Amino acid sequence: MPGLVVVAALIRRGKEVLLARRRPGDEQGGLWEFPGGAVEAGESLPECLARELAEELGIEVEVGKEVAAVTHSYGALTIELHLLEAEIRRGEPRPLGCAEVRWVAPEELAGLRLAPADGKLVGLLNRAGKLAGGDG
Repeated sequence: MPGLVVVAALIRRGKEVLLARRRPGDEQGGLWEFPGGAVEAGESLPECLARELAEELGIEVEVGKEVAAVTHSYGALTIELHLLEAEIRRGEPRPLGCAEVRWVAPEELAGLRLAPADGKLVGLLNRAGKLAGGDG
């Protein structure tokens, strides 16, 4: 049974995807991840994602379908991470709740230090051919 359900966003701009870097003092500090956060009691995955992106990046999004999910154990804590497509409706991502945000081409992902669960998602997306796609 997972200890924590987490939702993250796959946001594209052309062929690039949006990543956020965790603050140095945070758990998994300095590592890159798909932006998102922990689901609170009574929240749906899309509701949580919209709230987290507004709080952490200052953007309003339209949440789409789930593209992948992984379970990862961080020692005593196991998380269930759901990746949902999202499209920015208002605002430009800025690091309000993280150290940095960056648009990254799929081929650059291998060179970044990703949080382990996010690394699993990237592997799944690569194998499924879902990262090379994009709309531009």
